[in-house]
Amino acid sequence: MTKRAGFLVLLFALFSGLIASAAVMKYVRTLSEQKQIVPQTAPVVVSKVSIPAGGVILDSQIEVVQRPIADIPSSSIKTLKLAKGRIVRTTIFPGEIIMDERLVKPGSLGGLPSLIPHGMRAITLKVDETTSVSGFVRPGHFVDILTTIDVDGGEKTITKTILQNIRVIATGHEIENSQEEKKVKVIPTITVLATLAQSERIALATNAGSIRLVLRNHEDVDEVITEGVSLSNLIPQTNHDIELSPPVLVEAFDEPVPQSTPNNVRVVEVYRGTQKTEVTFSN
Repeated sequence: MTKRAGFLVLLFALFSGLIASAAVMKYVRTLSEQKQIVPQTAPVVVSKVSIPAGGVILDSQIEVVQRPIADIPSSSIKTLKLAKGRIVRTTIFPGEIIMDERLVKPGSLGGLPSLIPHGMRAITLKVDETTSVSGFVRPGHFVDILTTIDVDGGEKTITKTILQNIRVIATGHEIENSQEEKKVKVIPTITVLATLAQSERIALATNAGSIRLVLRNHEDVDEVITEGVSLSNLIPQTNHDIELSPPVLVEAFDEPVPQSTPNNVRVVEVYRGTQKTEVTFSN
C-alpha cells in the first residue's frame, strides 16, 4: 500500500468516526430531552364511582393514583385515611380528584344540614307535576318561584315572580293523611336554598296563594324585573263591560184570520164513511 492510499484510508476512518460520534451525541441528547419532558407525578385520591351529595366516603369508592403535579390542586386529599368517612358536600363523579373543600369538616354531622352553606336556609315546598315542571326539577337545578294570590277580598287575582335563581338541593315525598278521602296521599316536595328573608317570602306565598316553579338554564344568572300580571293586564276587556250586540229585528208575518161565519148561517158536517161534507142552512 502506498503512502497515498494509506492516507486516504486514515482520512476515511476519521470521517466515519466523526459521523458515528455525532450520531451517538444526538441519540444521547434525545434521551435526555425525553427524560426532561416526562412530568413528575404525585399520589392523589380519586373517586372510583359517583358519590352523591350528603353521602359518606367508603373505602370501596376511592383509590390512590399518580397524577402530574401540575394537575393536582393544592387542596386535594393525598391519602385514603384522610378521605375515608368524610361527608360529601357536593356530588363527586368517577375519576374526580377528592378535594377538601368538597367535603364536610371532620366530626360534623351528615345529612341535609351539611349541604347548607353558612348564612343560608333550606325550605321545603309541596308541589305537583304541574308546579314542578312535570317532575323535571332535580337537585342542582335553578328555578324561579312565582305566586298567584287573590287580593281585594278575592275580586282581583295577581301573579308575581317573588324569587329568582333559587337552587334546588333535594327532592322527595311527604305523606299526608286526607280526612275527606280517608286515605294517605304521597305529595312530592322540593327543597331549595334561600336566605332567611327569602324563606319568609316563600312561606307567605305558600300560605296566601299557590306557587309555581319555573326551570331556568344553568348558565342564565340574570334577574329580570317584572311588575307581575293581573287579569286586567292579561285581558283588557275585564276593565269595562262588554258591549252587547244590537238585537236583530225579525219581520213578523201576519197569520190569516179565520173567516167568521155569519150569525144567520149554520154549517153542519155530514160524514159518509170516510168522506166529509158540509151542508149550510140559513136560519
